[in-house]
Amino acid sequence: MFLLTDLSGMDWNALVVPVVRYTLLAALVTVGAAYLAFSSGPTLLLLAGAGVILVVLGAAEAGPAPASGVEGAESGDVGSLDSGGMGAVEEGMQLVPGVGPDPGAHYSLRAKLLFYGLGLLVWAIAGLAVLLR
Repeated sequence: MFLLTDLSGMDWNALVVPVVRYTLLAALVTVGAAYLAFSSGPTLLLLAGAGVILVVLGAAEAGPAPASGVEGAESGDVGSLDSGGMGAVEEGMQLVPGVGPDPGAHYSLRAKLLFYGLGLLVWAIAGLAVLLR
């Protein structure tokens, strides 16, 4: 259960930058350009479908798994990072890196796909709502 880990220690403020950058700006520019260029429902439906696919890919990317983590999982040692257990695998699955001088500088592909896909989906639905009114 990697996704059901303790989220209370997560820095939620670090997610603000990718949400603004990918969900609000990049996706809005993409959907806005498609809306202005085509002003048609099928184009926005295709973008919404692409958004769903990107969300699924972003949520499903497993991240890097060290060989010692796989061995530890097979031997039943799933406890700590030191022993190379599943904790090491969990560490590679984070949305936002937690180390370095600027932790928000390099976001994972998982975060980019997830937030951009969410933005495409939401903005395409908003564009469809405008077309249908």
